[in-house]
Amino acid sequence: MKQNFLLTTRKLCSLAIIASGVLFFGSCAQDGYDDDERFDAGVNNTKVSVVDAKGITVKESTDGKSQTFTWPVVMGAGGYRVRLIDVGNPDHPIINDSVVDGCTITSKREEDVNYELTILALGNSKKGNGDADTVATKKFTTFTRTYMTIPALTDGQPTDLCEWFAKPENAIPDDSIGKNLNYDLEGGATYIVSDELDFDAHWVTLRSNNKTNPANINYTTEKSCINFAAPFSAKYLHFDCSGMAANVGVFGFSKAPTAVRDDATGFVIFGGNTAILSCTFDNVNGYFFWDSRKDQKIAAIQFLIDNCVVALTPPGFSKVGVIWTNKGGHINDLTISNSTFYNLTEEGDIYYFYQAGMYRAKDIGMASNSVNYKNSTFYRIGYLNNEGEWGNYNGMNGKAESYWTMTNCIFYACSAKGGVPRRFLHGKTYAVGSSNVTFRYNTYMQANGTFDSVGNYDTSGTQIEEDPQFANPAAGDFHISGAKQVAFGTGDPRWLP
Repeated sequence: MKQNFLLTTRKLCSLAIIASGVLFFGSCAQDGYDDDERFDAGVNNTKVSVVDAKGITVKESTDGKSQTFTWPVVMGAGGYRVRLIDVGNPDHPIINDSVVDGCTITSKREEDVNYELTILALGNSKKGNGDADTVATKKFTTFTRTYMTIPALTDGQPTDLCEWFAKPENAIPDDSIGKNLNYDLEGGATYIVSDELDFDAHWVTLRSNNKTNPANINYTTEKSCINFAAPFSAKYLHFDCSGMAANVGVFGFSKAPTAVRDDATGFVIFGGNTAILSCTFDNVNGYFFWDSRKDQKIAAIQFLIDNCVVALTPPGFSKVGVIWTNKGGHINDLTISNSTFYNLTEEGDIYYFYQAGMYRAKDIGMASNSVNYKNSTFYRIGYLNNEGEWGNYNGMNGKAESYWTMTNCIFYACSAKGGVPRRFLHGKTYAVGSSNVTFRYNTYMQANGTFDSVGNYDTSGTQIEEDPQFANPAAGDFHISGAKQVAFGTGDPRWLP
């Protein structure tokens, strides 16, 4: 039985087992406390008491990645059976009916989970004691506070988010600017975006209230998009972008922001971590993110795309980008990690993956900027007609304050014109060993089975020239089986065997 937790007990066996990258300790006492552990207090030949649920405590670790549970001792007990579940995914327990010889246990901890912990005090056969009648239950959540839950239905129809936010009773209050407002969508339900949904200067998070059963957001018209001029997050959502036009973005900067411009830079600048997390996107006909092609100078300090799958369906070949900020916008630090971007259309393609503008970090008062691709899979982008280029960033390339990181990524049939390593750096070379550039364990493979020349760009010597052997790309299945790829854990981790 696979158990992802740590046991902390009064006595620990000398044997430590390493499994799945987690350290496990097994308790030596499986049939109750040792004779020198005097917790029976004369309790014999009876059922032991139920654990006092009010005495169960939860302590988060400093780094937020684990949590420790402690509960009161039950006199006469021979141990405790512990179960921890994500309420949204009860069929896959985090701790699965594990017997603990002690009153403490530690498990992993994740954001945005509704947890339920149950503890059953077990009898002690040596004392003639039976199990407690019932379990003690502790429910708690790691969701940040919900500001409002948006109902799935309005007048019996899927709620149109554009119409819902336009109603006076749902309007985002002006005095909330600078505060993160979490709007929950009902897991498994379907919502509509029928027009431009513009959050402007309001810091908004749209998230499903169930991580394992995402809410669905359907873009139903050529105007459908979500724009902002402040930090924005989308979490645990599925987007069907079928209705969107080719000349708009799934996400974009506000077209007419009310946020005040910075006097020194002329930009509307917003910090914080704008993030698209654990989302899937189907039928992205246009840009994934763009600056709305308005010369309005909006800058995001940090933009993160993590644990996402994006299916691109461009209707034709044109000089557009997956991420495009060429007409006034700026992303200072862009990171794409643990994600997949792919294009399966036969006659459509996108010229650039990332087309940035002329601005530099100093233009928005920052000391440096970066572009980062980590543990991600990219398939057939910038490939059709032997025309595409991976990137174009006239304001950043070759600058001393610009930093480039590309690690453990797979590029298949990408950037036919010039190859990925060269176009990642916009054709600019850096001195070998330069701290500005980090390449490591990447694959740059073309559809004909050849590999891009790394030239004077990826000088790490770590490039992997091996077919990743995708399982079934035509069905969007990019599981790999290439031996080197597997050994180095390349590409989006979801596709590792």
